[in-house]
This record gives sequence, structure tokens and C-alpha cells, in this order.
Amino acid sequence: MRHFVWAFISLGIPQASANSPGSNSGWSVRMLRIEGAAADVRRAAEKIEISAKNVSDLGYLNNFPQIHTELRELARMVASARLAVDVAKEEADKL
Repeated sequence: MRHFVWAFISLGIPQASANSPGSNSGWSVRMLRIEGAAADVRRAAEKIEISAKNVSDLGYLNNFPQIHTELRELARMVASARLAVDVAKEEADKL
């Protein structure tokens, strides 16, 4: 999962140029936001992984509210990560 997120980020955004004065600080903030969003996605996916392992170990599906909450949290985190990438991409296109 982690490799997929980093591949998605690295393919979607061009690298900042060291020769462009003044834009590095803004670019750094955008990259930090993307990294934070990717970490949130990873943590949310790990929660779902733990729940899936518990279901597998028990042999039956239970605790629907918890699983539903975890899936909604993952969906929010993915939307946040996409927004962070889109905003950074738009800013990079303006450069």
C-alpha cells in the first residue's frame, strides 16, 4: 500500500527546481501536506487490515459499526490525499 501511494505521488507531480527562487518554501509545504496525507491513508488502511485479520481469525464477520467507521475514515483520508496532490499539481503548473 505504501509503495502505491508514493508511486502515485511521484508520478503525478513534477519535481521542484532548485533554480526557481522563492517557490521552494511553498513547494516544500505542499510536499509536506502530501506526505502527511499519505501517512494518514496508510494508518487508516492499517486499521482496516487489523479488522480484516480479526474477521479472518474469528471465521465470521462481526462489529459492523467499527468496520464501517474505518472504511469511511479511509475514504476521507484518500479524498484528502487526492486534494493535496491536485492542489500541489495546480501550483506546479503555474510555475
